[in-house]
Amino acid sequence: MVVSIGCDHAGPELKSLIVNHLESKDHTLVNRGTDGPESVDYPDHAHAVADDVATGHAQLGILICGSANGVAMTANKHAEVRAALAWTPEVAALGRQHNNANVLCIPARFVSEEVALNMVDAFFESEFEGGRHERRVGKIACAMTLLFGMVSGVWAQTFNVSQIQLDERELSIQLNILASDGFEGRETGERGQKKAAAYLEAYYESKGFEPCNNGSFFQMVPLVNSQITGGTLNVGDDTLALVDNFLVYPGLERPKVSDVKLTFVGHGIVQEGWNDYKKFKGEGMVVMLDGQPEGMEEQPFSSKRLVADSLGAEAVIVAMPDEAFETRKSRMKKWMLRKSTSLNREKEGEGTDLPTLFIKQSTLDMWLAETKLKSIQNHTDKVASGKPTKALAFKQTATLDILQTTREYEAENVLAFLEGSDPELKDEVVVITSHYDHVGIIDGEIHNGADDDGSGTVTVMELARQFKMLEDAHGMGPRRSVLFMNVVGEEKGLLGSEHYADHPVFPLENTVANLNIDMIGRTDAEHPNDPRYVYLIGSDKLSSELHAISEEANTTFTNLALDYTYNAPDDPNRFYYRSDHYNFAKNNIPVIFYFTGVHEDYHKPGDDAHKIMYPKMAEIGKLVFHTAWELANRDARIVVDQVNDFPSDR
Repeated sequence: MVVSIGCDHAGPELKSLIVNHLESKDHTLVNRGTDGPESVDYPDHAHAVADDVATGHAQLGILICGSANGVAMTANKHAEVRAALAWTPEVAALGRQHNNANVLCIPARFVSEEVALNMVDAFFESEFEGGRHERRVGKIACAMTLLFGMVSGVWAQTFNVSQIQLDERELSIQLNILASDGFEGRETGERGQKKAAAYLEAYYESKGFEPCNNGSFFQMVPLVNSQITGGTLNVGDDTLALVDNFLVYPGLERPKVSDVKLTFVGHGIVQEGWNDYKKFKGEGMVVMLDGQPEGMEEQPFSSKRLVADSLGAEAVIVAMPDEAFETRKSRMKKWMLRKSTSLNREKEGEGTDLPTLFIKQSTLDMWLAETKLKSIQNHTDKVASGKPTKALAFKQTATLDILQTTREYEAENVLAFLEGSDPELKDEVVVITSHYDHVGIIDGEIHNGADDDGSGTVTVMELARQFKMLEDAHGMGPRRSVLFMNVVGEEKGLLGSEHYADHPVFPLENTVANLNIDMIGRTDAEHPNDPRYVYLIGSDKLSSELHAISEEANTTFTNLALDYTYNAPDDPNRFYYRSDHYNFAKNNIPVIFYFTGVHEDYHKPGDDAHKIMYPKMAEIGKLVFHTAWELANRDARIVVDQVNDFPSDR
């Protein structure tokens, strides 16, 4: 539960005690001050807490001052706030049971610390009894509430979607909560990420969204953590040690392959007029040369793995030039031995990932010396002469034994779904995404990830609120459906969005486009003094219409500087592959990735909420809103009419 707490100068010590007490019970605290002994005006802090409760940013509030009279009077000036002044646990409980109080006011100068904590527990553990009490509480509101409703009705009749403005204050409130230490850096699978998922669920529910995935706001993502601690590869009498003599991709689902046949399959290529697997028996390990024969079009390695898997191989060994192996080893060693996270394919019923190993070509030459081929060079000469290739079985058998620890668990994608209003179009879905996970706690320091990707997450939340408000308050729901999705596992390899793409809640063939927001709250070194820019990536790669809609929305509503620097296929940063839109794009769904670049606090403890540029976030969010609104309301669905010039292999 999110709890807002504040006090004047009479209460900082008691407030600190209550904060620690509630955090130990896994509540999330929003601190509205004050935190020192200097004299302050109690209404300033009481208004802040009451506003959090009235607007739904907190489920309950706690206010502390000397007598608690002043903070109670102040809080009760807010519609939807019912502040109860209590001095015993029994009175605190009655405030909830009979009056449906949502703010507890504590007189710091008249209760002990023990009594105060007991009051807090009694307040939180009690529930409103309803019945006759509900009738009485209903009579508390004054006539001004009715007047406000009349004014709102008039506003609804005159509202136009061009008036939409994302609320900077709302963005700030939400980000200061999600990027606070209480969420412990939101690392996938850890306590902070679970708290964030629960917070997002409560937020969407409070805005009137209904669960859309079999009665849940969550899509559970099966994951496995693994860490390699050692290993050997035995071929006949030859024993290779992990790291020194061979490398392996981490996250193995099959860490042991025992006493199987070993077959040389050239470059591992199967295509028209060429079959390196000819005479392959469909079992055991295959060993292949890296790359492709001279003059042949480049083959993505992922395609080679798929071929090997489809033909029955139990592991793939890639032989690289010795120098290239040493370069790869220096690059891979630390990554290979670290804790890695992957989708639990076995739990998904798939399990297609092959163990993938790398060795030196000199090692393969040593194995080939005992065959009639004798050497790699002889194979190369044979290929160059135009002679057909075929698989070559070794006499030796092979055994792979990788030592690793594993932990299976689940994490949550969070989904808020707004059904379209047009019976003919509502089955089509516009998907707006961010990732809410970050990197957690590293070397004892919490990495709060305010920009990465707290900025995108709270923007998706605010977009959802705006769309829902248009439907509820103005009868202006979108014609097509809109899915607001905060995915998990992005920092582990885009895992939450990959799982969604593999197991979509709404069919991919009905998915119109994905608008993905990741890091939009800061500026980078290329734009140090220019907050009015945004990088767009992928907008023109699959649909010229999507690109045109985006450009028109910007010209009409935001006039931001649209920077396409990272939209180039040869971008050395490869940002196109590094956020969750990629898992939609590789399924031929048009995408736009909104991004403002990396900065000095990227993946560091300094990525905090006070450094975020909220006006910038609001403007970029406004661009996303109008792009999504057009996609959801135009008569004809945008078409895929472009050939994506980004290679498909990451």
